[in-house]
Amino acid sequence: MMNVERYTKEYEKLAQNFECGNTIIDNFLRNGNALDENQGITYVLLSDKKDVIIGYYNIEAGRVDQIEDVGGATIYKPMGGSINVNYLAIDSSYQGTKIAQINGKKIYLGDYLLRDCEKKILKLRKEVGVVFITLYSTEQGYHLYHERNSYENFENDMSTVIQESDYKCYKLYKCVDDIVEM
Repeated sequence: MMNVERYTKEYEKLAQNFECGNTIIDNFLRNGNALDENQGITYVLLSDKKDVIIGYYNIEAGRVDQIEDVGGATIYKPMGGSINVNYLAIDSSYQGTKIAQINGKKIYLGDYLLRDCEKKILKLRKEVGVVFITLYSTEQGYHLYHERNSYENFENDMSTVIQESDYKCYKLYKCVDDIVEM
């Protein structure tokens, strides 16, 4: 049984041992930012004994805009509300761990954690206007999102708020309507 729980101060000591191979992602969990609700809400995937953080994700509300050029001025028109996945990572010692195979498709811990994240977003959709899931993927994570879980590259006329640390990342999205409930 895998435990995904909201990250609280109770897990801060465990966070010090988390290492996914990306310093920015590691530090977000370690330095207290993951507890700051102004930076989204963080959920952790815990070992059965709840003594190891296997992975985590952080989500926050946002919006996707359509960019239009009107008479030389750039206009941003709202396309719909979004939930942005700020961070999603698996500890290095668990990366590549296959947990199942469904219809010939291998399911890894990263897929499991992403699926949990999508389920939370489906619940939120009923409470707030959510049309899109957005994220900025590193080169290492691109295959998880784009190739295995059907996230698409942003179209040229789409925009959302971007953090400085995400400039070199792939801008990806998925329509909430495209999430298949299992």
